[in-house]
Amino acid sequence: MALIKCYHNWLEWLDGDADFVRVFTFDFKEAFDYVSHYILSEKLKALKVNPYIINWIIDFLSDRRQRVTVDGITTEYVNINRGVPQESVLGPVLFSIMVNDIDTIYEEKSLMTKFANDLTLSVPVKANGFDSSSDEIANIQKWSFENSMSLNLEKTWEMLVRGKTNKSLPLPISGIERKNELKLFGVTLNENPCNWDANINSLLQKGGSRMYILRVCKFYGFPMKDLEMLFNSLIVSLFFHAIGATVGWSISK
Repeated sequence: MALIKCYHNWLEWLDGDADFVRVFTFDFKEAFDYVSHYILSEKLKALKVNPYIINWIIDFLSDRRQRVTVDGITTEYVNINRGVPQESVLGPVLFSIMVNDIDTIYEEKSLMTKFANDLTLSVPVKANGFDSSSDEIANIQKWSFENSMSLNLEKTWEMLVRGKTNKSLPLPISGIERKNELKLFGVTLNENPCNWDANINSLLQKGGSRMYILRVCKFYGFPMKDLEMLFNSLIVSLFFHAIGATVGWSISK
């Protein structure tokens, strides 16, 4: 749904009066490990959820300790007040609650999509017109500072989505690299919204490499029923991922 929402808004803006859509994907340094237990606890308390559940989650985060064992040598336990366990069911949920209050300054002129630790900002702009990108990025940086999170600008990228326009491109944001393609929610997108070549090639490459597993299983005498199950789970699933947004795609080669 997040990808469908992004793509719908991009095309709607380009069909309207926007010449470009500036798409920024943000990366937090060690996102799950940097979550402050205190700040998260305060946000949990503000939710309209049964207090018994809130207290249970806070207890789950409280008094956590960790140690390291290397070559048989074990360190002393250290108390930790940051981080949500990534391998737990609660981990992504707690991180989503942590970043839930990140919002845009100009709600009618931009779009913020959040999916676990994937954060995407989309801003429609006119050539030589008002561009709120710098203000929106400064707002996200301010949120990161206030919430003790670290924004990694080296892994924060921009893609300029555009249609058939020859107008001059908006200047890049200092410190943020601009790319022709971005991977968003597991799908490789191009600056030309009608170009799906990179994503299709990526899927074909992944599907081809996974065929090796089927060949090995067939060699060892796996029954056809098991081979079909492997084919559906390993290969067909690749092409059904994000099908709602990618339906109708084509390749130019």
